[in-house]
Amino acid sequence: MDACGADLAWLLHPHGVAEFLAEYWERKPLLVRQRGADYYHTLLTNRDLEGIISSPDARYPAIRLAKGGRYYPPDAYTRDVRIGFLSFHGVPDVDKISAEYGKGATIALPALHRSWEPLLRLCATLEEQLDHSVHANAYVTPGRAAGFPPHYDTHDILVLQIAGLKRWHIDEPTIRLPHDSQTCDPASYTPGPRLLDIELHAGDLLYLPRGYAHSTTTGQSHSAHVTIGINIYSWVDLLGIKIPACAEREELRHALPPGFASRAELRPAMRQQLACLLPGLCAAVDHDQLLDELIRRIVPGRLRIPERFRTEAIVISPDSLLQPPGEHSYSLTHHAGGVTLLFQGRKYVFPPPGGPILEAMRTRPTFKLGELPQLLPMEALLGFARYLQGIGFLGH
Repeated sequence: MDACGADLAWLLHPHGVAEFLAEYWERKPLLVRQRGADYYHTLLTNRDLEGIISSPDARYPAIRLAKGGRYYPPDAYTRDVRIGFLSFHGVPDVDKISAEYGKGATIALPALHRSWEPLLRLCATLEEQLDHSVHANAYVTPGRAAGFPPHYDTHDILVLQIAGLKRWHIDEPTIRLPHDSQTCDPASYTPGPRLLDIELHAGDLLYLPRGYAHSTTTGQSHSAHVTIGINIYSWVDLLGIKIPACAEREELRHALPPGFASRAELRPAMRQQLACLLPGLCAAVDHDQLLDELIRRIVPGRLRIPERFRTEAIVISPDSLLQPPGEHSYSLTHHAGGVTLLFQGRKYVFPPPGGPILEAMRTRPTFKLGELPQLLPMEALLGFARYLQGIGFLGH
């Protein structure tokens, strides 16, 4: 499978998604081995990482150095470059990075999904599958060095070993499924009893629920891995200010079920579970309203694959003669939330006024905006048309 088809099933193979959610999700670590050193080669390679680190485009804070659990100040490994009247700040100094790396520093590439499209596609797909927020960081550590000291995360992680070998030392949680308000301070943290000592080789995967403390070391070879962070939405996030101090209750720190925002069939079970968790709240709170409010907050922040910039465009005005694509090159699906446009393999969701407007475009080989149903003010209709032009849907 290429990276464009990478999803949760691909990451977990040969384990199934249903098995993972039933037996491991929020419960215990999972180690997946023996899939071949090049299992992730369509997603990211060691050579790709060398290129990213060497490129002046990876500016601070998209590239960071850390050692002994502390991040270096940016001026220790970056510089400002002045060209004419322009200044470029935080440009990585590869010589300084190499020198510190040779002394045992780890190179971190936070939120690499922002600039590396295969990782962005994977993270966006995982968000669509799970309805929880996802990000991707990469880490490169030299041989015979330690990574970060023992600490736990407040998000679940999937560790993808890209190259080399890394030893993971995993301890029992001292707090189960911590909320993101219950962060770990490595300087003062005392981990629980040792649970696992494992080695990750290229192609392996490790899943750790939030709260499992971990530290790492390398052997004779360097290590390169990607951490997929799953920032879950919990019952705490659903209830918010309705129940003060609810983050202190472990049962409320559990994740909302995967698919909570997109699968209506899950709502009856969620209502029942909430009634069991907080029986006194049932009569006082509209559960569906709470969930709808949460969905409205999180959906706008979802990851999406940005459109490519198109130079072929006109400045659309009310009198512009516009042309939609052929009727068989796209589809429209109407639903309670509005309308979904499927065009060139991508989904675009628009609020209710978009449905009749798109249907009217479908019936005309060419049109002017004034000929469409006036369900939006002209300025809003212009904005809608310009967006459709930007994705290649409208020509002229």
